[in-house]
Amino acid sequence: MSAPTRNTPSSVHNKTTLQLTILGMNCGACVGRITRALNELDGIHGVEINLAAKSAEITVNDADFDSDTIIAAIAEAGYQASPIALANNE
Repeated sequence: MSAPTRNTPSSVHNKTTLQLTILGMNCGACVGRITRALNELDGIHGVEINLAAKSAEITVNDADFDSDTIIAAIAEAGYQASPIALANNE
């Protein structure tokens, strides 16, 4: 008798990585505010922020991807973001 298999959301969807430039970010507290704002959104798999480069790399499920929502969350945290690149990861 074999064990039942289950599909989890992370194994069903491909991932998309959005790279953003973030203006107005100049300290560790800024990084923390942006990270918390993004982690509150549904479908976020990972947030990597580079303070020195003033950029962020956000990985999301394709099904949950909406760059306008991500940029709006950053704006609500008090920063201006604009896309650098978008990549689909499988």
